[in-house]
Amino acid sequence: MSRALLALASLLTLAAPGPAQPPQTFSEQLAVREREIVVDLPDRLKGSRLAPRDFQVLVDGQPREVTRAEPVSKEGPAPWTVLVYVDRGMASPGTAFYSTLSLAGHARELAGLGAVEVVVADPDPRPALPPTREARKVEEALAGLANENRVQRDRSRTEAPPPPSEAQARRQLDKLLAFLGSRHPAGPHALFLVADGGASQALEAPFRDASQRLAAAGWVAVALAVRGDDPGRPVSPRSEADVFQETSAWSSATNGPPPPLTSHPPNPGALAFPRVVDLATDPKLAPLQKLASATAGTVIGYDVQLPTLLAELPRRWTVWISEPEAPGNEGFHALRVRLPRKRAEARAPAWLR
Repeated sequence: MSRALLALASLLTLAAPGPAQPPQTFSEQLAVREREIVVDLPDRLKGSRLAPRDFQVLVDGQPREVTRAEPVSKEGPAPWTVLVYVDRGMASPGTAFYSTLSLAGHARELAGLGAVEVVVADPDPRPALPPTREARKVEEALAGLANENRVQRDRSRTEAPPPPSEAQARRQLDKLLAFLGSRHPAGPHALFLVADGGASQALEAPFRDASQRLAAAGWVAVALAVRGDDPGRPVSPRSEADVFQETSAWSSATNGPPPPLTSHPPNPGALAFPRVVDLATDPKLAPLQKLASATAGTVIGYDVQLPTLLAELPRRWTVWISEPEAPGNEGFHALRVRLPRKRAEARAPAWLR
């Protein structure tokens, strides 16, 4: 009888309710994919307080949600990744000499942007200086390259080197793109490419292909084909971004009439020299202009251009847009960044991928 009672007590103990359990709750986090785009605003807007709603980003003509927008300078005191790429396969000894000499003279400003890496392609890329923020090391590396290039220039003074052929340009650009393909820097990144162009239309295709891939990867391409002659007497023009806005930006695709052409005080450091202005129409620089234009970069033909550029890069803005959840077409997509409320357009990479 006692065994039966014990068994019954055991069953009752197992069946008795335990302590109350807290109710289960479920939370779901929605991951929003973003892509950052570095843009160059017209001078009159660079000091303005802007919000994401001020920007309109069009991808293949379709608007994308702008999730964030802020000056590049908010990402830190030196947020840029800078790559100086001296391509001796596409640059004559004279161009390589004057370009590296000019960069050496602005080593402090370069290092002020962020970590600087120097690479020489002869014809394969090899490191000349690992990434550093020490201006002295940047200056020493570039001055050393300038000296090497000067020796080569002096040896070939009697012969005018031919421009790169289509095959040579494509081969060297492929090496550059393969080198960059192993790098995925966070934040803004600028490529200072030392190279010559050429008037041959055969160079259009390789440089067009390279410009698309550089733009889609977010590289701001600064093409350096620095010359040793005098740039002429300076005048004070409007900025490149303002000229862009007032000419090609406001096309028939926008609503309303073109914005009034107002006069803005010129940037004190942005002095235009007659021969600098001529660079835009020099047929030999057309391939480099294509590369720079597609990436919101520029072509440097004279040392006097560098101070303005190096002072302008930290004033750029970063705009983040939402990415679609489902992957779309893997090709290149046309990109435009406008500021309709300000009746302006930003210089931005021409392509996304």
